[in-house]
Amino acid sequence: MWVIKKIIHFFLFSFLIVSCANIVMPSGGKKDASPPVLINVTTENNTINFTKKNIAFEFNENVVPNNWSENFSISPLTKEPVNFKIKNKTLTLNLDNKLEKNTTYSINLDNCIKDLNEGNILENLRFSFSTGSYLDSLSIKGIVIDAFTLEAKANTHVFLQDFSNADSLSFIKKPKYVTKTNSNGEFLMTNLNNNDFRIFCIDGIDYAYHEGDLIGFYKSKVNASDSNKIELLMYNPIKKLAEKKDTVDIKEIITKTKIVINCNIEEQLIIQLYNDKKLVKEAIVSSAPYIIENIIPENYTLKIIVDKNKNRFWDSGNFSLKQLPEKVYIYNETISIRENWTVELDCFIN
Repeated sequence: MWVIKKIIHFFLFSFLIVSCANIVMPSGGKKDASPPVLINVTTENNTINFTKKNIAFEFNENVVPNNWSENFSISPLTKEPVNFKIKNKTLTLNLDNKLEKNTTYSINLDNCIKDLNEGNILENLRFSFSTGSYLDSLSIKGIVIDAFTLEAKANTHVFLQDFSNADSLSFIKKPKYVTKTNSNGEFLMTNLNNNDFRIFCIDGIDYAYHEGDLIGFYKSKVNASDSNKIELLMYNPIKKLAEKKDTVDIKEIITKTKIVINCNIEEQLIIQLYNDKKLVKEAIVSSAPYIIENIIPENYTLKIIVDKNKNRFWDSGNFSLKQLPEKVYIYNETISIRENWTVELDCFIN
């Protein structure tokens, strides 16, 4: 009898322990960090003689749009905007009555969709087809940079106009081909023919110029049969940098330090010294030797502006006169200045 009581007490004690234990919800597993995967398209990529009214893209999970109007593009631009519909795992593009005959189209779906649950964005998705019997296969690649800071310009519209268009229509008329720069300022236009074009860039909300937009253009015509990389310099067409006179105080004079720039050109230069991106000193030198003097000992970065028209400030460019921004060069290495030192730098300007 004593043994039976012991067994009963043991089971009762065990039951109380289990009853008082914390209840923990089961783990949901690792967080999904993968973007949607394309598993099927109703039209094969690079199809010719395309006549369908729509193209459907099926993914491995439910998807939703991601800043669609900002990211989606089709080149050449269609007569009317391309409508889209997303239902569960399928994205459908409506192309009915929007396409030209005998034309190669390139669809850019980069960053256009993301998965429903975690918001993972799908990158690098492009699709091409032709309404004619052949597929244009040429391309133009390049980079867009700020003309003054030389920093890459991300998320910037780049577009082509027919070379026969008048210059005055370049930022007014609907462009022929369009694309956008990536985070490194690089762009790629695919599925082009070998016609001559004008190429432009703009950082506004569309392809037309609005006050405050930065613009850029290439001075020469471009052709996709040329494999050269295009460099576009962006600038504000209505803004100029004010002239900054070179002033030195007594402390600077005592230091007796200078930088001598050995340059391979004979032009008037605007030499600027920056400390933590702040302009601290500027000198305008009309001819060699190019020297900036009386510098406080510190670490600097150097910027050189080729003052082509000798007006003593940087000119951002003039599209109507086909004048590009004046050239800017940045010395990539940090310059350490010590008291009573002379630093010589070699500068090769192409």
